[in-house]
Amino acid sequence: MQDDCIVVALGLPQLKVVNQVELVDRFEVTVIYRREQVACPRCGQVTVKEHERSLQRKQDRKLRDKIVFLTLMKRRFRCHWCNKVFTEPDEVFGSRRRSSSRLRQYLGQEALHQTVKRVSLKEKVGEGLVRRCVADEIGQRLAVTESRETPELMGLDEFSVRKGRLFHTAICNLTDRTVMAVVEGQGKQKVEEYLDKLTHSDAVKAVSMDMHDPFRQAVQMCLPQAKVVVDKFHLIRHVNDAMDKVRSRLQGGRWKEGKSRELFKRRYTLLKGAENLTDQEQLILERLLSMSPELREAWRLKESFRYWYRTATRAEAELKLVILEQNITEGPLPEFKHLLPTLRKWRQEILNYFDYRITNGFVEGKNNRIKTIKRMAYGYRNLDNFRLRILATNFKG
Repeated sequence: MQDDCIVVALGLPQLKVVNQVELVDRFEVTVIYRREQVACPRCGQVTVKEHERSLQRKQDRKLRDKIVFLTLMKRRFRCHWCNKVFTEPDEVFGSRRRSSSRLRQYLGQEALHQTVKRVSLKEKVGEGLVRRCVADEIGQRLAVTESRETPELMGLDEFSVRKGRLFHTAICNLTDRTVMAVVEGQGKQKVEEYLDKLTHSDAVKAVSMDMHDPFRQAVQMCLPQAKVVVDKFHLIRHVNDAMDKVRSRLQGGRWKEGKSRELFKRRYTLLKGAENLTDQEQLILERLLSMSPELREAWRLKESFRYWYRTATRAEAELKLVILEQNITEGPLPEFKHLLPTLRKWRQEILNYFDYRITNGFVEGKNNRIKTIKRMAYGYRNLDNFRLRILATNFKG
């Protein structure tokens, strides 16, 4: 027996170590199950008669940064009562598996936060095994989350899978701040199919979205009691675009000279919220607005919409919106007049914000996380794996 080594617990009490060898790059351990008798799967009677043994080499978690290979002495038993020959249960590794359950669980957990290739190289296993492990890990966690009740507040937003060619839709729980599902496309059919499957659909009170009509139609069809809420940041972005178009028109094509250069150089100062401007930026802003009455009016309208979202009640917001629309109609700015059809078409959904003050900020944040996932993997060919990766962002650890 070696006298220059120490014994380290394997951590698998079901197995008995028969032999062990430590090599330069790995451990080779021969094990056998401790049980002396096994119940027959056919008749249920207990037998101790061993029929034959075979050796199966399986991989376990690393020990001291060395790979651990377990050679299992797999036994087959013969039942005294019905004469059936059967293989003993294999709870440590699983039926027909060449790796231990704890190794597969570890691989799945590691691959939630790293690329499959990196985990594969680190643990010296195949990429296919890591993919299967992470899919199993996510599936087990989703099985727990899917049993939760339908949320009161939801959010919808599309994101690009392949730039400009393929889109999916993320459906989010705004109450718990989790991704509920990822469905194909950005149309209403797949969204309707998912919403129809909600166990308690009448519990949903409001759904936040951008001004994408297929989403509104899907919610109105499947969740008639829920209010559609237009994301306020989406509307403000339209207002900012109108402001920027006014600036661009006044700037003209020769943006490198004189006042045009100043308008181009300070374009982001014009779009910045008034309350966020520094003292120096306020001086710059006043100089810019003094260049043109139209620019001053455009900036005033932009700030009016931002301030309008701070209104306390819906009734007050309706009155103020009428005044804003009247100011745009009577004003000289065609860029803002182009907003009027949008305001009319989505009027009730925009005003619903004052009943349920929810936004798609969380959903947009998830979309940024999705882009990071794509970049880490240099894109996904298998969209099912991509969907699982997105749903895995719900898990903290």
